[in-house]
Amino acid sequence: MPNDETLHFLTDNYHSPTGRDFTTDAIHAGYHGTSSAVPIYQGNTNIRDGYEGTNSYGRGLEKAGGPTSGAVEELVRHLEGGEWAITTSCGMAAMSQIFFGLLDQGDRIVGHRCLYAGANMWLNEDLPSRWGIDTARVDMRDLDALREALEKPTKVVYFEPYANASMDFIDVKAIIDLAHDAGALAVVDNTFLTPYLLQPLHYDADIVMHAMTKYMAGHGDALAGIIVGNDEAIREPIHRMRILMGGVLAPMNAFLVNRGLKTLAFRMERHCVNARKVAEFLEGHPLVTEVRYLGLPSHPNHETSLKYLRGFGGMLGFVSIPEVDHEAFGKAFKICKPWYSLGDVETLVLENGGPGNPEQGIPAHYSRVSVGLEDPDDIIADLDQALNKSV
Repeated sequence: MPNDETLHFLTDNYHSPTGRDFTTDAIHAGYHGTSSAVPIYQGNTNIRDGYEGTNSYGRGLEKAGGPTSGAVEELVRHLEGGEWAITTSCGMAAMSQIFFGLLDQGDRIVGHRCLYAGANMWLNEDLPSRWGIDTARVDMRDLDALREALEKPTKVVYFEPYANASMDFIDVKAIIDLAHDAGALAVVDNTFLTPYLLQPLHYDADIVMHAMTKYMAGHGDALAGIIVGNDEAIREPIHRMRILMGGVLAPMNAFLVNRGLKTLAFRMERHCVNARKVAEFLEGHPLVTEVRYLGLPSHPNHETSLKYLRGFGGMLGFVSIPEVDHEAFGKAFKICKPWYSLGDVETLVLENGGPGNPEQGIPAHYSRVSVGLEDPDDIIADLDQALNKSV
């Protein structure tokens, strides 16, 4: 662990089947072949029976899963503490296969007030209008509001512990317990935090999913998703959807994810350190009125997060004064990138000078920052000069 005082590792919350540290498991779990790297099995048909180091669910076309993606499944299953894993072509494929695998016409899903944009589209538009699925959105930080929403029979409760992009933090175990008390499945999108900072299955989540495109791969060069769980009865319909929908992880992308996962622990430590420093800088900036970073004591859910997290991640949001021209702000960067994605080695800023979205907890003049791995002083200097040039 680094000695930097800004990296507040709280407790050793990682639960390893081997008793080893996460850093060791991320390097050694999942693949036990004779090559120094997981091979890229490019063939579209693979016989996997007996292939060591993969989840072997029979044999057949690559759309049912191949050896390269199987190594990713075994590794992430291990890191999350699950019994099975299913790789997908991207995070949206993982989400879609979960919804289609678990929900039937007339079922109900309850989601947190703020989710990734693709999840918002599913819950607000397509699931109810095209597929006849009842959806509800609540602020899950309010446990009474969720209890009320769950008075109506519900099949799935879906949330991100550290919400994109409001930066709400949700009491993970409390939400999972409420879901189970209501007879619902708890599905957790752990993309922002990764298993290095949080393992939702340890708190009895039924499913955890990731857009591995982001932190897990970590270099902006691969699209990938994954679904992890413990109950085989839940796995079967989701795996069927991967076959029917064709959302399989490509071998080259699987190779890149395998490589990225080996350094996940070290990258997340740096993301945590850098984000804390950037957040502290922004909190004192004269053109900024609010900073939302879970590692700051000023974050309203900071105390709740202390029960769960090893560190606070690399994502933050901030509100600028109305006089800041967000278009000029985005164009003024020298090293930061005004890009939509997150979890890359580069610092990515999604600036929004619009009115925000109060229903989702997004204020006006809000920017989301995925703090990268550059020197934190260089990130701070770039944000500072860009803000100053935008007024």
